[in-house]
Amino acid sequence: MKPIRLYWWQGEGQHDANRRNFGDYLSPLIVEMVSGRAVVHAPVESAELLGIGTILQRQRQARRFLLPRRLHIWGSGAGDSAERFPARHHYHAVRGKHTLAAIDGGGGDVALGDPGLLVGHYWSGRPRPPKQYALGVIPHFVDQDSAAVEILLRIRGARLINVFAPIDEVLKEVLACACVVSSSLHGLIISDAFAVPNRRLLLSGNIRSNLKFADYYSAFGLDEPTPLDGRSVSGNERPEDLVGEYRERDVEGLCSGLIRAFPQL
Repeated sequence: MKPIRLYWWQGEGQHDANRRNFGDYLSPLIVEMVSGRAVVHAPVESAELLGIGTILQRQRQARRFLLPRRLHIWGSGAGDSAERFPARHHYHAVRGKHTLAAIDGGGGDVALGDPGLLVGHYWSGRPRPPKQYALGVIPHFVDQDSAAVEILLRIRGARLINVFAPIDEVLKEVLACACVVSSSLHGLIISDAFAVPNRRLLLSGNIRSNLKFADYYSAFGLDEPTPLDGRSVSGNERPEDLVGEYRERDVEGLCSGLIRAFPQL
């Protein structure tokens, strides 16, 4: 059986294994798990599937002999409210309602949700580590040098989780946290997948897309919870107060829909 030609954003990780943003590299892991097939990275020009990430705008590169061609879309998302996506593609799932609304013609019968939520299935059967940390702090890679991160780490029991660490290490550390604050969307997603209370963290204005957060929560029928401004934290707060009220999500409902919607390639 031929490997699935999957596009995911590699960034600096293409040339440096120590710079692989775990959220982007969840895509081949999850696609392999759900499909039962090997996965190879392919540029959009020759890929057959787009999966996890704010990468749907790259569909414009899907051409053959200069003519637009069709892609299979499973869980990808929009990054800006002005983006529009043509109806020619096979839309099996998209990240949320904002992305769905950007598809010309509405996209048809499309599942909603970020496939990163399936990390709970990926971890199934393995022992869960005991809770060791009161607070996991997950800065997006553009926020890693923020002074606010150092202040957050003064909180007793706080643990810095590096988005460039191997995926299993990131997952294990999130599982070991009582709660999480994260400026990385996939830090929030895997926390939800493991039912770890969490809250979005604002550290800078460097995140390229704010829409992706609202898009993710819309799949649950939720408005985006009010983020925590990390720049106003003193380091003396209790972790549970930083996270505040946490509403559990219907993660398994979305996971079931995503699995059913996976394309037959």
